[in-house]
Amino acid sequence: MSTFRAVNPHSGEEFGPEFTNASNADVSKTIDSARAPHLSPTDRSALLSNIATAIESDRASIVEIALQESGLPEARLNGELTRTVFQINTFAQLVATGAHLGVKIDKADPNYGMGPRPDIRKQNQPLGTVAIFAASNFPLAFSTAGGDSVSALAAGCAVVLKAHPSHPGTTRAVFNAIQKGIKASGQPQEIFSLVEGNDPHITHWLANHPKITAIGFTGSGPVGKLLVELASKREVPIPVYAEMGSINPVFVTSAAIAERAEALAKGSVDSALLGSGQFCTKPGLFILPASHADAFLSEIEKYLATLSVGPLLNKGIADRYSSAITKLSSLGSIKVYSGTNSGNGLAVTPTFFVGDWKTIASHSELLEEHFGPTTVMAIANESDYESIALTLEGQLTATIQGAESDSLKGLISILSERAGRVVWNGFPTGVSVTAAMQHGGQWPSSSSHTTSVGTDAIYRFMRPVSYQGLSQSNLPEALHDSNPWNVPQQIS
Repeated sequence: MSTFRAVNPHSGEEFGPEFTNASNADVSKTIDSARAPHLSPTDRSALLSNIATAIESDRASIVEIALQESGLPEARLNGELTRTVFQINTFAQLVATGAHLGVKIDKADPNYGMGPRPDIRKQNQPLGTVAIFAASNFPLAFSTAGGDSVSALAAGCAVVLKAHPSHPGTTRAVFNAIQKGIKASGQPQEIFSLVEGNDPHITHWLANHPKITAIGFTGSGPVGKLLVELASKREVPIPVYAEMGSINPVFVTSAAIAERAEALAKGSVDSALLGSGQFCTKPGLFILPASHADAFLSEIEKYLATLSVGPLLNKGIADRYSSAITKLSSLGSIKVYSGTNSGNGLAVTPTFFVGDWKTIASHSELLEEHFGPTTVMAIANESDYESIALTLEGQLTATIQGAESDSLKGLISILSERAGRVVWNGFPTGVSVTAAMQHGGQWPSSSSHTTSVGTDAIYRFMRPVSYQGLSQSNLPEALHDSNPWNVPQQIS
């Protein structure tokens, strides 16, 4: 069997124990063993709460190994772990109410307006066993116990997690904490299973296994699109909920620059470099007004020159970034602004590209997501902002940096047709865990119109089922007239 080891991004060197690549037989055995018991809302909430408690109790050891494997600062990792625990507890609170079941009861009515109506009762039910692919750029918040995994657990699914090979030790540490939480709840360990490896065949084995009923993925466009293709060609196609990133355009008005040029310039650079530019919500394209661009770009160039970033997460990301920057830097009529390189391990140089919109639009590679500390600054007339927005493909986010004096309803309307989240006078890199959050946009930023952040993420892994004419004793508990689970019931 082939093996692999973690790599420390600060040194670029392998370290720690060897991890074994799962074989096809291993993957099949893991999936075949997966199972999720039928639980009441109270018991499912307790399961999630116990998992959150176990992860919190192992905080120190989890963060310690994540520091070595990710190269991310300790404060960032502690913040991610806090987010992870908060997210799990948020789902625990939701499922405790039973509201996610979406119970609707239409009782038999011989005088119904469309003719006699039978007794029909509907609820949301879990999809079954789902495959979740952990993300590389958030080793805690979007990985083992991230939003995809936890929303699937909350829905009542069994989860088979494909660990990301960039942080195998971190994955095991979180997985062990999850198993402790499951044990404390008196539930079978097969509710949550782990598949490890850097063999690309594992992706195919997971996606093609007949027991897998859905896929959750956060990562690159090529892998997300591969999963969509594999899932669509199965004998029984399954849904793929893939969040694949975007360039997250930011439209800046002249009024905004006139009001707060220096702060806006620094905020723009900081957002593009946050997490070494390895956020799927990184602003990868700024549209700047020609009337105010020169002075604003001078602030950008001056500030960027003073900055370096931490190492990238793994060698693959660093190599792809360096290759893309070299290619983009060779384009004619494009200015290049550079930061500094710390020179350690997988460190790279922050690099911005500047040009007029017509030139940038003629080079499609400038309008692609490039993972790492880079962005594009395009200069255009404000009167062209709406026509520019119409040319953009689907996005996770779209931002307007404006002033109260700006009248931008037309631009906002266009951006809302392309992005899952429209931001005013903020930056898109912060994704709050809240009920109203939408983290998912039009293709190719996502494979569906669902969200992978916030409580609505649970509905990706459930499907509505109606029961017609069944006796009380044969109905699921949530649909009984006596309502033994005390869930919200919409009755007519």
